[in-house]
Amino acid sequence: MEISVRYPKQPKFFTQRWTPLILRELGAGSHRFSELQQGVPRIPRSLLSQRLNELEDAGDVDRRMDAEGKRPEYHLTTSGQEFFGIVMALGEWGQRWANQDIDPEDVDPDLLMWDMRRRINLDKLPEQRVTVQFDFQGVRQQSFWLMLERSELSVCMFDPGFEIDMIVTADTLTLHKVWMGRTPLQEALRDELITPEGPRALTKAFPSWFALNVFAPIPSAVSQVSTN
Repeated sequence: MEISVRYPKQPKFFTQRWTPLILRELGAGSHRFSELQQGVPRIPRSLLSQRLNELEDAGDVDRRMDAEGKRPEYHLTTSGQEFFGIVMALGEWGQRWANQDIDPEDVDPDLLMWDMRRRINLDKLPEQRVTVQFDFQGVRQQSFWLMLERSELSVCMFDPGFEIDMIVTADTLTLHKVWMGRTPLQEALRDELITPEGPRALTKAFPSWFALNVFAPIPSAVSQVSTN
């Protein structure tokens, strides 16, 4: 008896521009449309909507209303979670073999601050809200504000109007290298390339607040090979 096996059609849009980045954002915890826009800032709004519809039609994204029933949210389905694993594997490969250093043209403070916001060690934060102003110097000169609270974390491109508890002056390129695990934070602090200013209790605790990029712990295989 001949048994026919039906294979699922491979959706071509998985290899289209932006789709892997959207899957990355969904897997990293961005569920609202506005959050996805911040995580993939250069994608046109209409194209983001189109890509989400394609992922939903393919059964990889589930659109549902939030707890208050007011706004739609997007969540990965089981198949979407499996594809997110592939995206993560590509990121790990890139960190190990391709992204050997951070060059000036690689820096993007907007994406950096968005990633920092979601990689906070909540248990290390003070009980009260802390507003931190980041002043980027060097390659890109720009300011951002992180509002750190155990119940809610947010980042602003404009002064939110809260009292500033700490100001962090950072060389843009250096902070990117620290975040990606290419430069130790303590080394950058020692060389005053990253300088937190504020109450001693906050500046002392500052290094423990950030978990760094998810790929930061992965060492460069190229540098290891070259030293052997």
